[in-house]
Amino acid sequence: MAISGLNRRLDDRHQGDGLFLLFQGTLVEVIDVSIGGLKFRNPPYRLDPGFRFSFELRSTFEAPNPLARGIAVVRAAREDWVAVEFVRPTFALMKVVGRHIGRQLNGRNHLFRL
Repeated sequence: MAISGLNRRLDDRHQGDGLFLLFQGTLVEVIDVSIGGLKFRNPPYRLDPGFRFSFELRSTFEAPNPLARGIAVVRAAREDWVAVEFVRPTFALMKVVGRHIGRQLNGRNHLFRL
């Protein structure tokens, strides 16, 4: 079976509406998310493939925001987005991602403030 294009992601993507990534003092909007990683809008500085960093994932759908920390590695970077893969994701991180995906699939989005 051939893989079309350059899309190597195996997990379904879901809209990132309401998710934000906090790292190195910068809060950026998540474009889409899966159980394996996410794509976010570019921060004000360049991130190259292979760059590894710690982050915190925040959700406007959960108040208070749960502590969802993790480590990610940059897999692709373009002018307007960066795609990362989670590195040994924690249970807390997968819980926030799982809840977010569940809300996307069930259509129940209730926004809270960050």
